[in-house]
Amino acid sequence: MAEPEAPATASPTDPDAVLDAVLSVVADRTGYPVEMIEPELDLEADLSVDSIKRAEIAGELAVRLGLPLDASGELDGLSTARTAAGITGLLVERLTGTGDTPPEAEAEAEAADDGSPAESTAEAEILAPQRLEFSEEPLADVTGAIAAGSAVLVLGGGELAPVLADRLRAAGASPTLVPAGELPTATADAVVLLDTLDAQQPPLPDALPLFQAALAGAPGTVVAVERRTEGAASGLRGFFRSVAREYPDLKATLVEVAADATADAVSDAVITELAATEREPVVLTDGGRRRALRLTPTDLGALAATGAGPAGEGQSEAEAAGLDRESVVLLVGGARGITARFARTIASASRCRVELMGRTPVPAPSEDPATAGATDRAGLRSAFLASGLTSPAEVERLVGAVLAEREVRATVDALRALGSEVRYHCVDVLDTEAVRATVKDIYAEHGRLDGVVYAAGVIEDKLLAEKTTESFGRVFSTKVDGARAVLDAVDVLPRGPRFAVLFGSIAAALGNRGQCDYAAANDALEELGRRWSTDERRGLTVHWGPWAAAETNGGMVTPALMRSYAARGIKLIDPDEGPLSLLRELAWGAPEVHAAVYTASGW
Repeated sequence: MAEPEAPATASPTDPDAVLDAVLSVVADRTGYPVEMIEPELDLEADLSVDSIKRAEIAGELAVRLGLPLDASGELDGLSTARTAAGITGLLVERLTGTGDTPPEAEAEAEAADDGSPAESTAEAEILAPQRLEFSEEPLADVTGAIAAGSAVLVLGGGELAPVLADRLRAAGASPTLVPAGELPTATADAVVLLDTLDAQQPPLPDALPLFQAALAGAPGTVVAVERRTEGAASGLRGFFRSVAREYPDLKATLVEVAADATADAVSDAVITELAATEREPVVLTDGGRRRALRLTPTDLGALAATGAGPAGEGQSEAEAAGLDRESVVLLVGGARGITARFARTIASASRCRVELMGRTPVPAPSEDPATAGATDRAGLRSAFLASGLTSPAEVERLVGAVLAEREVRATVDALRALGSEVRYHCVDVLDTEAVRATVKDIYAEHGRLDGVVYAAGVIEDKLLAEKTTESFGRVFSTKVDGARAVLDAVDVLPRGPRFAVLFGSIAAALGNRGQCDYAAANDALEELGRRWSTDERRGLTVHWGPWAAAETNGGMVTPALMRSYAARGIKLIDPDEGPLSLLRELAWGAPEVHAAVYTASGW
């Protein structure tokens, strides 16, 4: 269905010729006819061409047009453009220096990219995950001082702001106070955000414009302050770790003070962090002692190492975790992705009863014959195009729906084949009443609920400066509000679950460029799990590193993304070992540990 390749002699100085080449390559990569691909069509939103695929398109363009582009630089820049017109504009500008780049291309060039190179033949290394925990590490005393005459913006803070301003003047700085709720317009050497200190509710996503305005002035240092109170679930740790990734020349620090810290104590902490030279995204302080959080490899002990039983089966782990044929486990977001792989593992190990909750509509028992013969995304596209559809966006929506229903159907069938009773419920996790009713129905059906795994989530990656509050809110709410709704629903049961596992991401633990919202959301899960825990039950957040793609239930890591990870030296979690690691955590993990990182490689 793809159009013939553009001739290698196409001139990069002719915008029309370059656009023809771009459209031809996109057509080859997606299976859509050239005439259906409008120059302004959003390649990611309408054609499912993510940044990895756009990098591959950029590499093929270089070959077709004979362009002397550096794959580690120019090609990465091209992969940030989201439309054919944007790619064309960047090509013409960079290769001719004419400055004819259209405005939309300039905007796209500044959008998020994940540093992915062009198509690579490297093989990803797939390993059993390593377990890590956060531990506190003392920081050296700060012996320096704030540079004399430094301009410091103090945002919000109420009655604390004048106290801090006096201390800043005494230290030789020049403070400017900005009342709470106002966005800063002036530039400064440093910005201190006190609006986060005594917020009545978690500051994100509402405070996103404030952070964006503070960063827009290109300060050298940004310090935000938060009280260490129970139940905040703010996600600010993950947020600041991502800020540090996106702004490598900025010293961005979240300083956490004691819940009862006085104005003088808070001022001391701020002055210290403004003078500090370490680039620590999170600093804990009380009584003048400063600590950083460090990830430390921590195993589960000798019992976990020797009690696993036959490799790959997990029966002894399930038994130690208290799971048997009578047990009932609810997996939210569990009919697809890596959560479905865990569902299969516990079903194989224990034959427990499994309840699945997800947003995919309940699929019909069998697929429509019109699409059943199409084995992959390309085949489905062809089938829908053959049916007369002419909108790529509509085709992609239908393709995604069919693939989602296939995965749900396959998961349910596989669990039943393994001997587990299983039901699937189509529920929006943000519909609190629907969540409560479904949990109540599950309990009424079985008379018990032994465990919960929460893995719902969405990703809308974009650099912080380009992120909208609405987009941030969708990502944050799906994780945090959805998890809260499920935990609140099981709280009112006569006999609630013994464990609740919340699936987080290594982005929360280490930060990740373009994922300030996702990192914040997964970080906030930790506090929800900790707050839910009691002496009788364990709330655990597992921050997963990337998993390798698998034939089924591969999660968000596609084969193209695997190639990108391989080129960047990122190791991937073995999809058979990941679920067993979680079973071991439930079996032998310390009850007082409420967060762990499982990854095959650093991020």
